[in-house]
Amino acid sequence: MVLGMTMPGNLFGGDPSEVERGLDEWVSGFERKAAQYQVLQQRVEGVRLSATSPNGVVTVTVDADGSLVDATFTDGIVRTTPDELSRQLLIALSRAKAQITERVREVAGETVGEDGAERIAGYYAQKFAGLGEPDQGAVRPEQRQRRPPDEDEFGEGSVYDQR
Repeated sequence: MVLGMTMPGNLFGGDPSEVERGLDEWVSGFERKAAQYQVLQQRVEGVRLSATSPNGVVTVTVDADGSLVDATFTDGIVRTTPDELSRQLLIALSRAKAQITERVREVAGETVGEDGAERIAGYYAQKFAGLGEPDQGAVRPEQRQRRPPDEDEFGEGSVYDQR
């Protein structure tokens, strides 16, 4: 059943006013949950997480989707080779993304409660599984396979689907 809601008691028997009251309560529960999940979606869209590279030359900020939304560089960039800068950027990016699941779990727990938070955090944990610091042989950005630009990140199977 959707969002853990259960059907009210006997819909076809008993006192009609009791059935109506039960249905009204059931619908109200759905409406409350839907409103909570809309608030959650807005709050998650506002999540921003930052991390700095080991040598301190770059700090990145990502959103809850893992997309890079900001990168700042220190003066140390002039003493960093392009290959090392690329590696440091990827490490910082990986560190920022590694924080997403826990932050989304916190936001979800505050908004929809712990049961919903665990389900949503599970989605994010799966999405960002295996994040660690890239090693010397890490894939460089230009070697990565890009996702088609028209692919919708929150399309089918969204964590916000109320199943």
